[in-house]
Amino acid sequence: MTNHRVLAVMGDETNGGFCKELAAHYTVECTYTLRPTLHKIKEFNPDLILIDYDANTPGKVRRITQAARAHYLKPFIILLKSGRAAPKDVSYYDEIVSKPFVFKKLKKTIEALIASRPEYVIQLAPYTLDRRTLVLDGPKGKVQLNPKMAKLMETLMLHAGEPVSQSTLMKNVWKVNRIQDIRTLHVHIHWLRKHIEENVSNPQVLKTVARNRGYTIDLPGQVTIGGEPLYLPSTA
Repeated sequence: MTNHRVLAVMGDETNGGFCKELAAHYTVECTYTLRPTLHKIKEFNPDLILIDYDANTPGKVRRITQAARAHYLKPFIILLKSGRAAPKDVSYYDEIVSKPFVFKKLKKTIEALIASRPEYVIQLAPYTLDRRTLVLDGPKGKVQLNPKMAKLMETLMLHAGEPVSQSTLMKNVWKVNRIQDIRTLHVHIHWLRKHIEENVSNPQVLKTVARNRGYTIDLPGQVTIGGEPLYLPSTA
């Protein structure tokens, strides 16, 4: 048995056998109603949550996935459901395992997700960004970024030493094909500089490219993918 923590949200206690099978491989808690589930997300701190989608109401599944998304560990979520069609009423999850399934298939999916966790971490000394928890670590310590700031930092880190145009940043971060509200980009660049620059008015890391062609992260070295996850438990 591994020490990975799995929270299984079942429809009723007739699924006790399934929970026992899970417990042979992971540290497991099984819940059946909403309030205990929300409590376990906070107190059990699961690495992964299994949700029997068919046995729970859409509203209940939404509440659970929202609580998971807000948790500082950002646990993986697997929906167990009939068919592989994406649910229309739930948007935050990682995988769907179709019913009926053999336990071996489910275990393979669980372990693939857990094994992928380090790939969310990108490093460009002296900065490390966890793209799942949105935590940035650098000379000023750890800070929780908002989603747009994290995506902005990720894009610039992956293109370190290269000019990244404003239009490219708007497309990658805000999903628009043209610059609409360029001030939004400028504001986020300013916020990001507060976390990585000694002097925001004289940036030495996140620089503006000449003739306003965009921005660049001016650091030596290469980006590496992989590392220990970054967390800020105090933000939970």
